[in-house]
Amino acid sequence: MNGQERDTLFLKSYDNLSGLIDKSYLKDLEFTEELIAYYIQKAEGESNAKEAIRGLSKFIDLQINLRQFDTFEAEQEKMFALATTDVLEQELAAITYKLGRSYFFQGRIGKSMEMQTRALALARKQNKLELESAILMQLGFVKSFVGDREASINYLKQALALSRRKGVEPTSSTHKSNLKSETVTLYYLSLAYIRSKVKDSAKAYLDQAIALNKIVKDSCLSKTLYRTQGEVNILYGKYNEALSNFETSKTYCLPVGELESLVYSGLYGKAYIGLKAYAKAQTILQEGLDNYKVSEEEEGFMEDHYKMLAKAYKYNGNIEKSNFYFEKYILTTEALNKIQDTVVAVFKQQELKAFEAELDAINSEKNNFKYSVAVSVVIILVLLVFLFRFSRLKKKNEAKFKMLLEKVNTENNVGSVSDDVKDEVQEDNSSDINEATKHQILEGLNKLEEQEYFLRQDCNSYNVAKKIKTNTSYLSKVINSHYQKNFNAYINDLRINYAVLKLKNDTRFRKFSIQSIAEEVGYKSADSFTKYFKKQTGLNPSFYIKKLNALD
Repeated sequence: MNGQERDTLFLKSYDNLSGLIDKSYLKDLEFTEELIAYYIQKAEGESNAKEAIRGLSKFIDLQINLRQFDTFEAEQEKMFALATTDVLEQELAAITYKLGRSYFFQGRIGKSMEMQTRALALARKQNKLELESAILMQLGFVKSFVGDREASINYLKQALALSRRKGVEPTSSTHKSNLKSETVTLYYLSLAYIRSKVKDSAKAYLDQAIALNKIVKDSCLSKTLYRTQGEVNILYGKYNEALSNFETSKTYCLPVGELESLVYSGLYGKAYIGLKAYAKAQTILQEGLDNYKVSEEEEGFMEDHYKMLAKAYKYNGNIEKSNFYFEKYILTTEALNKIQDTVVAVFKQQELKAFEAELDAINSEKNNFKYSVAVSVVIILVLLVFLFRFSRLKKKNEAKFKMLLEKVNTENNVGSVSDDVKDEVQEDNSSDINEATKHQILEGLNKLEEQEYFLRQDCNSYNVAKKIKTNTSYLSKVINSHYQKNFNAYINDLRINYAVLKLKNDTRFRKFSIQSIAEEVGYKSADSFTKYFKKQTGLNPSFYIKKLNALD
C-alpha cells in the first residue's frame, strides 16, 4: 500500500474501511491483510478500543479462513483484554460468537466450543437474549454432532424459549428478529432429529420452521430449509422428492459457495444411491470432492461422502476405487472420534471452570482467612477422594470390559459381569402345565429368538404368547421355571446380548447415536437401553464402544 492509498484511506470512516475489507476479502489477499493492519493501527492510534476489537477480530477471522490457526494467539488475548467496559463486552460477545462459528466451519470444533462458551457467558452477563439464543443453538447443534441428543435438545429448547419470549409488539423489529431466531432454532431441532434418524420429529419441527419463514421471508433461510426438507424426504425413502427439494433450494440466496457445493454433492449422492442410480451418484460425489480440497481438520466430516463413493464405485464395477474410498471412510472414523473427544473434553473443561468459579464466589464471601483455608483443604480432600474413586472406577470398568470381551470371544454370550447383577431364583410354579405344553412354548420361544423378534418394540408378553399360541400366564411360568427369570428380564437379556455382539462385530453400528442403537434393539429410549446394558454388563454402552474402537 503506497502513501497515496494511505492518504485516501485516512479520509474513510471505520464503517467505510470495514466495507472495503469485506469487498476485497480473499479476492486480493495481500490488499485485505494490509487493510486490516491499517484498520487496527488507526484504531490503536486513536485509542478507540471498540474499533481495535473489531479490527483484531477481522484479522483473526481471516487467519481462521486461511487455516492458519497458530498465528493469532497474541491478537486474541489483546482483543479480550481490551473489553474493560460493559459496552465493549457487548461488542466482544457478538464477535466471539462469530469467531466460534468461523472455527466450526473450518473443522476446529473444540476451539469453536471454547469460543462459544466464552460468548455465552458474556451474552448472559449483558442480558443479550438474542445472542444467547444463537449461541445455545450452536451448542445444541454440536451436542447433536457428538451423539448427545438429550443435551442437544435441551440446549435447543432453551434457545426456542428465548426466541418465543412474550411482551414484544408484533409490529416491532425485535418481534421480526425473534421470529427469525425461532425459525432457525426449529431448523436446528429438525437437524438434531435427522442426525438421530427420528424422521417424524424431524419433519414436525421442519414444517413449523417452513411455515414461520413464510412470514420472515429470508432467502438464505429458504435455501437451508428446502435443503433440509430433502434430507427428511431421504429418511422417508422419498428420493425423487428429495432431489426436487435440492433443486428448489439452490434457487435461493445465490451464489452457492465451494463448501456448500460439497454439501449438495453429498446430498444428491445420497438420493441417487437410494434410487440405485449409482453412475449418477459416483459422478456427482466425485465432482464435489474434486472441486473442494478437504483439509486435515475437515476429514472427520467426510465419513458419509467417502462411504457413498465406495458404494457407488463398487456397484459400477471399479473395485480399486471402491477399496480406496472405503479405506478413507475407515480413516475418517478415527478423525471423527478425535473431533468428538475434543468436543466432549471442551464441555468437561467448561464444567470444571464453572465449578471453580462457584468455589471462588464462596471464598470471596468469606473474609475469614482461616475459614477459607479450611474450606480449601476440604475441597482438595474431596477432589482427591473423587480422583481416587474415579481411578478405581476406571480400572474396575476396564477389568469388566476385559471380562466381557473374553466371554463374547469364547462363549458368544454376554452372561453377567456386573457385581450388582444377581439373578433371583424363581419359584417353580409350572407344575400345573403338562410337558407337551412346556415343550411347545420353549420351541416357540426358540423360533422367535432365531427370527430376532425380541428386537421389535412391540415385543411384549401378550404378543409373544399370541404368536406361540399360548396364554401369558403359561408363558410367564415356563420362562420363570426354565430360564430362572421373568419375561422382561428374558427379553432384556436377549436384546443386550445382541447389542454387545453387534457392537463388537459391526464398526458401522458403533457410529450410531445411543438413541439409534437403543431403537435398533427394541428400546424406545436411550435411558432404558443404557440402564439394562449397564445392569447386564456393568458398563455404560458409550464406554464399551470407546474401548472397542480403541482395539481396532
